[in-house]
Formats: sequence, structure tokens, C-alpha cells
Amino acid sequence: MTKTLIELARMTDDEARTYLESLIWPNGPVCPHCGSVETFRLNGESHRAGLLKCKACREQFTVTVGSIMEDSHIPLTKWVLGFHFLCSSKKGMSAKQLQRELGFGSYETAWFMSHRIREAMDSGPLEKALKGTVEMDETYVGGKPRPGDGKEHKRGRGTSKTPVVVAVERKGKSQAEPVKHVDTKTQKAIACANVDKAATLMTDELSVYPGVAKGFAGHETVNHGEG
Repeated sequence: MTKTLIELARMTDDEARTYLESLIWPNGPVCPHCGSVETFRLNGESHRAGLLKCKACREQFTVTVGSIMEDSHIPLTKWVLGFHFLCSSKKGMSAKQLQRELGFGSYETAWFMSHRIREAMDSGPLEKALKGTVEMDETYVGGKPRPGDGKEHKRGRGTSKTPVVVAVERKGKSQAEPVKHVDTKTQKAIACANVDKAATLMTDELSVYPGVAKGFAGHETVNHGEG
């Protein structure tokens, strides 16, 4: 059922979770790990809110698992409002405006949310875009250095150019994002936001990638030095 902005703004976190479940699972919960509909809720005092378990594969999950909201610390109430703002705004909404409307403490959080929602609008209902074998690497983008400026211009890591992280699904879609730093935290956030947990990451031997690949189905590397 479509809700008004006032109704969405009054939601508690539990109500937001129920609302998202009705949108993502209109016919009842579906296990994101194996696709089974044989699931049940875990309502014990020690279980976190919204936790379900699959009878087929025995895995636990919530409505955010397998979606663009997975591994996000943003409250579900703000995700619901973010979806509403970006989907209902005829002229679009900038990340800066979204930051103001939702009261985010940082621009990066608003940018992360707006980018994920726009990606979901292009790729399907709240689903991550990249599956199967996903190749992930970084490149550096910028203008050619001016000759005679007296500066050292490196071509790879350590350059003053803007780093761009690229993830490519083999024979499928790709995702590229400019970043401030090439480190485990940044790469992990991009991978979790764009790549399905059942995917295998293919990377080079950069030290950040073992940490990035934790939680995914597999991780393979190539040695560029061997040509």
C-alpha cells in the first residue's frame, strides 16, 4: 500500500521494517540465500528484530539481506524516507538536500544512500546489481600533467589524480565510483552496496582486498606482474 510522506515520517523502525517486507516480499518472506519460501520468524528475546530462518538451508536473514540496505547502519525509517524523496521528486534531489532532509551528520552518508537508491531504480526492486564472478579494481582519472611544472606525476597508486573503484560482473553490468581513498573500508562499502554476497570477487593482490572479500562466496586473485 502506498503511504504518504506524513505516514512514513511517523513510522517507528519496526513499522518501517514491516513496510519494507510488504514491498520486497508481497507474497511472504523469501530466503535470499536459496530462494525458498519455507521460512519462519525467530521471536526469542535474544534475537534481533525482524530475524527469520530458512527451513531449507537453515540460514538466518532479515529483509535487508541481499538488498542495497545490507551492511548499512542507516535506520530503516530513514531508508524509507530516502526512497520516498528520491522516487517522488520530479526534478530529482541532490545528496546535499537529502542530507538536510534526513538529518545525516555527513554528506558521505547521504551520497551513499542516494547512489544506492538510484542504482536500485535502474537494476530492479532493491536488488544489488552485480552477481556471479565480479572483477574489482581501481584506476586513477585526471588530466595529463603539464610539462615543466616541476612536479612529480605518478601514473598509479600515489598519484594526485582521482581514484575510481570499478566493479564489473563478467558478461554483465558494471559499477564505477570515485573515492577519496583506496583502502579496505572504502572498497568494502562499495562491494557490499553493489555486489551480491553469493558472488566471487576477482581482484589483484592489493593488500586491501582480502578484507574486502570477507563475507562473499569466494575470492580469487591475479598477479599483474606475471603479465
